[in-house]
Amino acid sequence: MATYTKNVRQYSRKLPAETMEFLRWLAGAYAKVKKTTYERYSGIGSLGKLMPGYTVLNEMRASDMRQELGMPVVYYELAILDALAAIKRRWGILRDTLKRLAAFHESFTKDDKAYIYTILKWNSVYAAILQGKDYEEPNLVKNLLVDKQRLNNWLCRQTRKRLGKVQVRQETGFTISPKAGYSYKNGIMRIAGRQPRKRVEIPLRDGRQFSRQLHVEVRDDYIILTAPVTRDSSLPEGWTNEIYMHIGNVDALTLSNGHVYGEGLSRLTDAETERLDAKNRLRNQYREAGRDALAEGNPHKAAVISCHNLGTQKYQRQKERNRVRTEGFINAALNRMLAEEKPCRIVITHPVKVGKGGKIAKSAKRKLARSFRGFIRERLQEKCEERSIELVRIPSKGTGLICSVCGETGKTAIGNLFKCPYCGYEAAASLNGARNIEKKYRLEQG
Repeated sequence: MATYTKNVRQYSRKLPAETMEFLRWLAGAYAKVKKTTYERYSGIGSLGKLMPGYTVLNEMRASDMRQELGMPVVYYELAILDALAAIKRRWGILRDTLKRLAAFHESFTKDDKAYIYTILKWNSVYAAILQGKDYEEPNLVKNLLVDKQRLNNWLCRQTRKRLGKVQVRQETGFTISPKAGYSYKNGIMRIAGRQPRKRVEIPLRDGRQFSRQLHVEVRDDYIILTAPVTRDSSLPEGWTNEIYMHIGNVDALTLSNGHVYGEGLSRLTDAETERLDAKNRLRNQYREAGRDALAEGNPHKAAVISCHNLGTQKYQRQKERNRVRTEGFINAALNRMLAEEKPCRIVITHPVKVGKGGKIAKSAKRKLARSFRGFIRERLQEKCEERSIELVRIPSKGTGLICSVCGETGKTAIGNLFKCPYCGYEAAASLNGARNIEKKYRLEQG
């Protein structure tokens, strides 16, 4: 039987002020350790230490940071490992990017591409090239007819160009491990405290108990535990349909059979974008007024402006409330679509990079930045895994401005309307795209 992994949440009861003070201190210390690890080991000079990572762990153990923070070792080492995993993911994304760049490089021969692919697989060789050190060539590249110095220079140039700096987000949580980090007694979770062999009690709202790593998110007077849980999945009886879906911004889901789910999604997202634009313009005016007050030698006025007009708590609460409302709308649309269509296979396209290689209006950028298409794809994948529904992704090329009736290139008018100047076909652009997805998939399947 197929299985899937799902993150579930568990909430604590209202916690005492002393407990919340300890949890906030722990989250702050955890974030400091992660930030330090990022700063020390995310650069090119530390690439050779990342695999398998014991060098980083041992060096951080040997430092005085844990003693200075007064942090229990069980949290300290998990913070290091969390940061190390993030750094490895970052390098993995960079390697994938370089492979794609090499694959589409017009002047690279087949041997050039094979050389780059091989070097990127060998962490020690890749690190030596970036650091200008001597290295032993892998056997797979010794007989390739390539200009190795030229390709090495390309790798160094592209790596430094695209690696960038680590963006450390402000975090309010930490990770705990079973046994050493937490245990249960009389139905109450007990986590490791500052003092050895003394644990902090965390009463929970339900009786679920876990035995794997948990992420702890610290709120005002309670915490949220997030745990990955593996469950069995099976296709419900009678679910035999094959559907072809366009994921959009105007309407969440448009099927090739004409059914639309999550209709009017843009009304939610556009209204929030306009609200944030107006709010941010006003906040920028207050910031400018504060700077003018400082320039005039009136710090008291600047402080009053900042205190009463530039707070972030209400601002973030409103953003979060609207985000949750939109995600709830999308989730309901997905559930309704699955219940009514009863699919055994869903065909969609791979994500499309909008605006690549050209300019795009600022207003369009703001809307794209708040697009929920990524969230739709994530939730769709999760729901398909839960029900053993096959989710097929095909390239998006040929599913956009191509007329699904005659195959000629049309255009999208205002209001998400697709028009074909050759055969006169008119339909919603999302419906035209969904029908193109169906045609392309059926053609590929023969």
